[in-house]
Amino acid sequence: MDTISLVELIEHAVSDPHQKNWTGSLEHFDEMLRQENLAQLEAAHRGAFAFLVFHPSADIHVAEYVRVGTLASDSGPRVLTFFTLDESATVSQSSAVLAGGPADTAVHLSYEMTRRLFSPTVPPPLPGVIFIGQLSTDGDAVYVPLGDLQDDSGVRERLRILFSLADQALVEDVDPAEFTNRFSRKLIPLKIEYSRSGKAPLGEWLAKSYRRVVSHGWELVTLVGGVLAGQQLT
Repeated sequence: MDTISLVELIEHAVSDPHQKNWTGSLEHFDEMLRQENLAQLEAAHRGAFAFLVFHPSADIHVAEYVRVGTLASDSGPRVLTFFTLDESATVSQSSAVLAGGPADTAVHLSYEMTRRLFSPTVPPPLPGVIFIGQLSTDGDAVYVPLGDLQDDSGVRERLRILFSLADQALVEDVDPAEFTNRFSRKLIPLKIEYSRSGKAPLGEWLAKSYRRVVSHGWELVTLVGGVLAGQQLT
């Protein structure tokens, strides 16, 4: 299963399109995740972003779906979906800080990302998928749980529906900030359970989450085969 990291995608978006070696063009991930660079990623992508949040051992149906490798084709060219499969990406009781206090148990970092996004309210049930319209400005997110599904084919069917609805919610010449409103309204007739986070600086949320990611030696990635700015990711 070939992947490409979030940082590599940002390097791709901000680099010279004729430059072959996109990786390594920026020195630090903090610089890569600056607001102006996230805005360039948004301009290159011209779509929505999704984050699959799951524990690769506990949430085996979601993990198996990702390992099968159809995520890039399922999500389509306008929903860029990120995930991690590193089972060691956990936060110990002493180091985890969730909603202003220490965690009760070891927490997988993708779970921590979700809880940080929904803090200080009660986080939604995990595993699930987060949908976001833009990363460079303040906004909210839509979260859809996946824990009720019985196998990886159920996960695939649910995600294909969600990705299709997300694509329908992306309308040309409409403010990207309206994506979550439009997407949520499409979930209601299908009786798909969802939660919405409060409005927050999403770039800051991503930067803090990513800092935790790299400090544990792993990456936030998407599958090779997706599309950015009309070019297939390879």
